[in-house]
Amino acid sequence: MERDKLLKKIDSFKDELITMRRHIHAHPELSGLENQTAILISGYLKNIGGRVTESVGRTGVVADFGPKDKGFIGLRVDMDALPIYENTNLSFSSKIDGIMHACGHDLHTCIGLGVAKIIKDLNLKFGTRIIFQPAEEIASGARWMIDDGVTIGLKQILGVHVFPDLLVGTIGIKEGSLTAAAGELTVEILGKSAHGARPHEGVDAIWAASKVISGIQEAITRKLDPLDPVVITFGKINGGNAYNILSEKVNLTGTIRCTNLQLFRDMGDWLNFNISSIARSCGAEAKVKFREIVPPVNNDYEINKVLRDSSIRILGHENVIELQKPSLGAEDFAEFLNEVPGAMFRLGVSGEKGCAPLHSSKFDPDERAINVGVKVITESIVKLNN
Repeated sequence: MERDKLLKKIDSFKDELITMRRHIHAHPELSGLENQTAILISGYLKNIGGRVTESVGRTGVVADFGPKDKGFIGLRVDMDALPIYENTNLSFSSKIDGIMHACGHDLHTCIGLGVAKIIKDLNLKFGTRIIFQPAEEIASGARWMIDDGVTIGLKQILGVHVFPDLLVGTIGIKEGSLTAAAGELTVEILGKSAHGARPHEGVDAIWAASKVISGIQEAITRKLDPLDPVVITFGKINGGNAYNILSEKVNLTGTIRCTNLQLFRDMGDWLNFNISSIARSCGAEAKVKFREIVPPVNNDYEINKVLRDSSIRILGHENVIELQKPSLGAEDFAEFLNEVPGAMFRLGVSGEKGCAPLHSSKFDPDERAINVGVKVITESIVKLNN
């Protein structure tokens, strides 16, 4: 199919995809519980002739198109929502209290459906596999699907994520690291209880915890290479029983973000040594646990080039933005890249009135981005088949 005819055909069903997106947006489901969303997706894909496999990675859906024996070009889109109360006042706002599509996965899902609808009619050398992934927000769904064999037969894989910092009609391309590795840090500070009037008779775990929180930030700036950014954020703290008693135990929970994979692999030992040292200086003991959650998204050079060239053809050079800095957010699309080469791009969703940040209760992306995403991905899949 000629490119102009292809683009016109994509334009012909853009309103259908927007209607589908609004339905999904109004009926969000949390990570691992995307049962109704999966049924909707599966029915749509079967109606257009996809070879559909359900319950891949628990609630995931996979659709194959084209030849079966020469390998597949993959597209991964995610479909879970977040535990957030929506505050957009849209006519299609979430009907489920406390759950909202605040990260654009409803758009991603409909982009996947749009690609499926156009790709089914193309005579391509390789098959196309569209992967509708659950549980991205808890960084689990990609691994669930991989364990169920979704990457078997994949040659390459593409990913997309909405990006409020870019205008609708533009996309962002990033060489190398697009997102950071993410880990979970838990620290238990053990002190000794005493009367608040006689603190010298005990070991104040709250005081030690405060030293750990500030001291580890100082250690980052003086003990680690500043050219390899590391972010440590403690999001939860719990300790103490009464206002006039020294706390004997405090629990801290936080997150680590890092773009250097080797440094990330070494962070457990580094954190244990430094946090334990700080706690000991207060007379306390620290028990440190570090859990790797997801590696960084590291875009393949050649596939990233295909995305760039395809985007320029569709949108024009001026609308393809070269991103200079990685995000320190995490994305479990990285798990797929440990299995098969691939790349992810950023899709502009900011309209005339701008767009609230991801994970905001006011997040309201411009729906025209769905059509843009379908066109760029379709062009890229065609090019990867050449």
